[in-house]
Formats: sequence, structure tokens, C-alpha cells
Amino acid sequence: MAHQRKVFWSDDDLRHRLRRIEGQVRGIEAMVGRGESCDDILVQLAATKGALSGIVKIVEACRLAEHLVGEHAVGTLEFAEVQQVIRRLSR
Repeated sequence: MAHQRKVFWSDDDLRHRLRRIEGQVRGIEAMVGRGESCDDILVQLAATKGALSGIVKIVEACRLAEHLVGEHAVGTLEFAEVQQVIRRLSR
């Protein structure tokens, strides 16, 4: 149901976020290979975890809005408003 997601994010935006996380994970792997300090690795892990958490919030807000308003209302102003409230509450 790709058309429903577009109410909350564009496919390009989601792919960009996922590619950025993928790059962060590759960077962490390289840091481990170079024997960098655990503190430095933990900083990068925290950044990656935060980025992934942001994606989870967007998808969960979409899912919850679908259940509250109903899938038939996707694309309506009411649906978008419910999704915005959920996102504000999840910050």
C-alpha cells in the first residue's frame, strides 16, 4: 500500500534515511576493524540508534493513525491530523 505511506513520508525520504543508517553501520564496522575506542564506537552507535528510532516513530504513527481513523480515510485531512498529533506525542 505505497500510496498510503506518502501521507507520512516520501519513498525517497525513507530510502535516504535508511541509506544514511546503512552508511553509519558500515562506518561503525570500519571503526571496529581499526580498533578505535569503545567510547568513539558508542557515540556512533547512539547516533545510529537515534536515526533508526526516528524511522520507527514515523512508521508507528502511520500504523496507529490507520487503526484510529481507518484505512479508508487515508489521504484525508482527518487522517493527516491524527498522524500529526501522534508524532507530536511521540517526541
